[in-house]
Amino acid sequence: MDIVRFGRWEVLCDSEATRTAYAGVFLGSPEECGCEPCQNFAASRGQIYTPNVLALLRKPGISSNREAEIYHLVRLASGRHLYGGWFHVVGSIQSGGDAAKQIAENAWQPDLEEADRYFSVGFSSHLALVQKSFSGFPLVQLEFSAEVPWVISALEPN
Repeated sequence: MDIVRFGRWEVLCDSEATRTAYAGVFLGSPEECGCEPCQNFAASRGQIYTPNVLALLRKPGISSNREAEIYHLVRLASGRHLYGGWFHVVGSIQSGGDAAKQIAENAWQPDLEEADRYFSVGFSSHLALVQKSFSGFPLVQLEFSAEVPWVISALEPN
């Protein structure tokens, strides 16, 4: 078991079990969907997942091209696009609280901390869209938000 410390969180992770589970995930969410915002996210991974972010993802065993979900929110005034998404990790939150803050009945908002200039992260015990290879494990959801440039030739959404 490994301890991952980031921001206010301390997460106990089974990085080997996480890597094994990711071996059973064949496509990330952007590739599964294939819409233009998802295509843009996939094409931008090299800019989104900077060395600092990749180091944070690798420690608990996350495969950075196997997001459980990504979603496009809005084009920002800066010209970048705001995306959200998450990965799963075999483990449990030891301290730091839950990044999912309830704002209404059945409505949650992530409370994240900056990992890099355009990338923020938080850990949550609220799970969604768990891939089959993670079944039966105690899980933590690594939530993220990213400000992403538009790099594909398709028309940018607003």
